[in-house]
Amino acid sequence: MNITVKNTTPDTARITLVGELGDGSFDAKVMAETDVPYTPYWQNQIEQRIVYIQPDGEQLKSILTALNERRLSLDELQNYGSSAGGTSSIPV
Repeated sequence: MNITVKNTTPDTARITLVGELGDGSFDAKVMAETDVPYTPYWQNQIEQRIVYIQPDGEQLKSILTALNERRLSLDELQNYGSSAGGTSSIPV
């Protein structure tokens, strides 16, 4: 199943910060691009990446479920999104 998610637009510059945690799970937060920390956002974090998408709450939940169930990888997720608007169809 695919979901259609809005991409980031220059006027809003909201992104999704996705983190892989030490226990193998993932977490994510939609925030302004200027709010992305230079230090780890989550405790016990292995990695964090910015994805230029603006999912709503249900879409974010679907993306996290796909990541946690290993149906979607963090590398694959980063192939989606844009800072120039439009939409992305993400397989969840």
